[in-house]
Amino acid sequence: MCGRYVLKATLQELERKYGAVPEGAYKPEPNYNVAPSLQMPVVVEDGEKRLIAPFRWGLIPFWADSINTGYSMINARAESLSKKRSFSKPFKSQRCVVPANGFYEWKKTSAGKIPHYITLKSSPIMTFAGLYEEWKPKDEEPIKSFTIITTRANKTVEELHDRMPAILLDEELETWLDPQNSNPDFLEDLLRPWPDDDIRFYRVGQEVNNARNSGEQLIEPYRDLFS
Repeated sequence: MCGRYVLKATLQELERKYGAVPEGAYKPEPNYNVAPSLQMPVVVEDGEKRLIAPFRWGLIPFWADSINTGYSMINARAESLSKKRSFSKPFKSQRCVVPANGFYEWKKTSAGKIPHYITLKSSPIMTFAGLYEEWKPKDEEPIKSFTIITTRANKTVEELHDRMPAILLDEELETWLDPQNSNPDFLEDLLRPWPDDDIRFYRVGQEVNNARNSGEQLIEPYRDLFS
């Protein structure tokens, strides 16, 4: 799964990476401990242009009775997108990408869960495949939300967890973001594990466990008292 991630890229870096422009005056701030329910930048197709816009992490289906539904939908399994009521509609035409510099995963050990930070060797920014939805609460402004798609882990990440975010190549962005592309088999082919030799990870400190903690120190390699 993907329950926490890091985005420290500047708006200019995101604009260059995705050929996108910010929605209005939106300017994302660095966050080293992104947690569910936060507003984070996603990239969507909007007519003739790509937008960088703030959406809430945790997809709220259009049919939901409460915003709390989103807490259980921070991730969507690639294998069941066409089958799940919550995801089948956005999978057809409401796809987005989620920029990240890396993500956290916890390894289960006899001493407890140990956090690790995972990045790519080939690029400072990874692009998660995502879905988005617009929920319209009664007498309130609509809320746009997103979920990160996960796939089975490659052998490297499997040391930590059996799932990982589905990461897209730059040349796949146009296909994924185009709402006219609705062939589920074709789209699902993009949602495969990332190559093992391009993934690296290392242990980080327990401070990341608390979603209130942030700052660049969270991604510093763990050092014990004897290092």
